Amino acid sequence: MTEFTPTRDEIVLLARHAGLDLPPAYFDELVDAYANVRRMAARLPHNRPRGDEPAHVFTPTKFLPVRS
Repeated sequence: MTEFTPTRDEIVLLARHAGLDLPPAYFDELVDAYANVRRMAARLPHNRPRGDEPAHVFTPTKFLPVRS
């Protein structure tokens, strides 16, 4: 499988679709960092069931103050 390398304009478009409204200098930093972010995201496991996510088992009531 070949690695997809988006252009600067495609990265800017992705950021805008994500709701980011950054000044031009920050967009330049985002473009520089994007390759590293893609490599980090590729390392995340993709073959686990959704139920394994701890957020799905969080019970906020366990953190309520104890009443006496």
